Amino acid sequence: MNKQCFIDAVNNVESLTPAEKLITCYFMEHYTMLPFAKIDELCKQIGVGKATLGRFLQRLGFEGFLDFKKHVTDDLTQVLSTPIERYESDAQPNSHKSMLTTHFEEVISNMEETFSTLSEDDFERAVAYMREPKGKLYVIGSASSEALANYFYLLARYLRKDVVLLKADISTLPHQLADVTGNDTLLAISYHRFSNITVRLVRWFNKFGGKIIFITDQPVNPFVTYCDVQFNVESMSGGFFNNRTSGFALIEAFIKGLSDKTEKDNRFDRIESLFSEFSIFKT
Repeated sequence: MNKQCFIDAVNNVESLTPAEKLITCYFMEHYTMLPFAKIDELCKQIGVGKATLGRFLQRLGFEGFLDFKKHVTDDLTQVLSTPIERYESDAQPNSHKSMLTTHFEEVISNMEETFSTLSEDDFERAVAYMREPKGKLYVIGSASSEALANYFYLLARYLRKDVVLLKADISTLPHQLADVTGNDTLLAISYHRFSNITVRLVRWFNKFGGKIIFITDQPVNPFVTYCDVQFNVESMSGGFFNNRTSGFALIEAFIKGLSDKTEKDNRFDRIESLFSEFSIFKT
């Protein structure tokens, strides 16, 4: 069930109570996060009771909230699949093109599709959050996203202090997050299938007022309502695993944004001196 079907169902109801109007407005604005929502948290955010929400959904023809979520989720089943399920469902007959040619055509297509959806205003806002000198800049990426997070961290450390790389490790996360404030910024990277630890981390950051920048390949995700800026990067691939090139390209754009500072410090010189001190690179 897509958003338009929901709109049509609401329009077929003769009149809405004030509470039902609140529910409708909230669903319209946050439709993409409904498959991941928990009813207690959802009702709290809307400001209505569970019974009120249940009665409204029954008026629309559903048995209750779980039945409604199932209909919304069914529309996304093919998109939100495991790598093997996606590969088997999308497998194409052998092409006359070489694998190398096909791969780079996928990369170019993903890059063009991603760039066409990016917002210059969102990008500038995200860079401004990352430059905030009063707070720390945290970054996390789990599973295949971890490589992007590590890459960003490595380069961002050249450009500003207080960059913190978070690992999806519950034995260390509480200590690293104890001092989060509204001046801090989190860059979270999560592709489907989404990490529960990253979801909880984003919620925690949101609870304490930190700014959240999110990179994903799925506009429908459990992070939507908690993020200040979200970037969707295309990741389609004909292989077992999705393509991460567009995500890396966006990360490099963020690094360029951080590099464009009017005030330069001596971080580069000090880091290069440390490389020499520890003989990290062969001379």
